[in-house]
This record gives sequence, C-alpha cells and structure tokens, in this order.
Amino acid sequence: MQMPRFEVPEALVMEILCKVPVKSLLRFNCLCKYWCSSFQTPRFISKHYHNNLKNNLNPVLQRFDANANIPYFSQLSVEKDENFLVKQNICFPFFMHDTPYVWGARHGLFCLHSPCMDDTEVAIWNPSGREFKILPPSSVQRLTYPGLTCDFVHFDCGAFEFDSKTDDYKIIRFVTLSFVDSECETSSGDGMSQVELYSLKCDSWKEIPSPNYRPFDLYFSNNYLDGFFFANINGEHSL
Repeated sequence: MQMPRFEVPEALVMEILCKVPVKSLLRFNCLCKYWCSSFQTPRFISKHYHNNLKNNLNPVLQRFDANANIPYFSQLSVEKDENFLVKQNICFPFFMHDTPYVWGARHGLFCLHSPCMDDTEVAIWNPSGREFKILPPSSVQRLTYPGLTCDFVHFDCGAFEFDSKTDDYKIIRFVTLSFVDSECETSSGDGMSQVELYSLKCDSWKEIPSPNYRPFDLYFSNNYLDGFFFANINGEHSL
C-alpha cells in the first residue's frame, strides 16, 4: 500500500530555512530556484539574521594592499583561541583599484559605493553568503534649466538602512548637478541637489523631495535610521 504524500507548506519551509546556518543555505541554493530567489528577499535576510544572531558574529576588516594597489576586505575568525585570525580575504571585481566607501551595514549586509564622485556604481555585499549585488543605474531624470548645460553629476554620499515597516532595505543617495552657461561655457555657481532612494524590493531608484542642501562627512558612517536621515550641513547637525 502506497503511503499518502505529505507536502509541507512553503511558508513553513521558509520558517525552517531561516533558522539554518549560512553554510547550509549556500548548499540549498542549488536545490530549488524558488528557495534561491526567496533567500534574496529583504524579509528572509532580516529574519535569518535575527534568528541566527548569536552565531552571526562575523567581523570584517577593510584593508589595502599597497604593493598590489588593491583594496580588499578580510573576514576574521571569532573562534576560541584563534584571536581574530583571518579566515579569508575578499577582493571585489568591481572595485579593483579604489577602496570603496562603506555606506552602512545592516543585518550582515554591506552597502558599498565607488569613491569616484562621477561613478554611479553601488553594490550590496553579503560576506557570509559570499554574494554581491550590483545595483541598477538610476533612471531619475536630471534637472534642466534654460540656457544652462549640466556638465557634471556628483554622487556625493549616501546611507543604507532596513525599513522595518515595509520589510525592505533602502539606500538614500545625494546627487549634486553642476551647470555651465551654454553660451560662454562658464560655471553658473553653486550646483543643484537631488536625492534618490533605492528599494531592494523594487530593485530601482526614485527621486524624493528634499531641501537643496549638500550634506558632508558621511563617507564612513551610517546616518539613516528608522526612516530619518541625519546630516551635517554647514557645520550644524540637521535632521
């Protein structure tokens, strides 16, 4: 007599999988396309991080090889008696000769941006899962003014955060536009600012309303928390 087939609901499967170690998840990536795509969702990443918080201590050190002129990161061991020995060194194929800015870290994910101000390249890195995601270019329309030509776009700074209300990872980025007079080709003075917001769920950028201010001193810290962005503007701390 054939035993009846019992199927476990996918929701229950995901609840089980978000409790297993990262090494097991890496193996499961090859078993099922649905599982593989589910592991990339903000909701699963957040739940897995919190479920494994005690085992998720995974220090990462940003370093630079002066001889090879290559930036890289090192994962350190926290095992007993290993005294933070280097487990592995990681180089980035998309930041070969420039040390990327770290725009923040949430739930084991790092947001990296090219240090070149005219470079739009942004990546989300999961060192535990050894995965990288290059974000798509922005489709936001740039500001235009009669008689002026935009001659340079500066991607100044940004920050990375998890929005618990929408279960989504978001990146806020400040863009400064420099203009020149179309006839005499001279600078028009101070640039204009735009603010872009990236959603991992939608995998896209959009423009959001903002005052025409350019924050600074944000390259090595994360100032985006619970939907609020904290910035240093003209020497004053502003919200």
